[in-house]
Amino acid sequence: MNVLAIDTATPYLVLGTLEHERALHRGRRHAETLPDDLTTFLSDINLSRSALELVVVGEGPGSYTGLRIGLAFALGLARGLGIPVVGASSMAAAATRARGRVRIVWEARNRQLYVADYHVGAQITELSGTRKQQDVALADHCLLWNAPPSGRTLAHLGAELYRTGNEGVNPLYL
Repeated sequence: MNVLAIDTATPYLVLGTLEHERALHRGRRHAETLPDDLTTFLSDINLSRSALELVVVGEGPGSYTGLRIGLAFALGLARGLGIPVVGASSMAAAATRARGRVRIVWEARNRQLYVADYHVGAQITELSGTRKQQDVALADHCLLWNAPPSGRTLAHLGAELYRTGNEGVNPLYL
């Protein structure tokens, strides 16, 4: 299945398929660069838009504007191609950059932090849900600070959700 993942929840524009990924630091310029970055990414991996069968979009957490850019683009692309779209956890996709007990921390505005805990092995298990807080206690976790989601993992998470009948997108605005 040709799956495309798009995530704009962090300062990184993350693109991925089941086999390829790219994370580009774009700050707050996702809307300006997403169309051209996607065209370049697909060209580099020799995949045409018409070959896509599923679009997966990162659900965050993230800023309202950041998430809406990815959501609007993913929904428009999927609708234009006549293919389904599904949302998947951006933080779970970032957690797979390590193994074992992993704490993901993303800086938010106003000195706030988005925090979530996972166990990453053969499967990804959420240990504590995503929350917004002002500080982070160090624990016996691998700490990933502002790590971008993995585009490949996001594609795999979304494909699995789709295979099990879960469709739709539920952005997490904290």
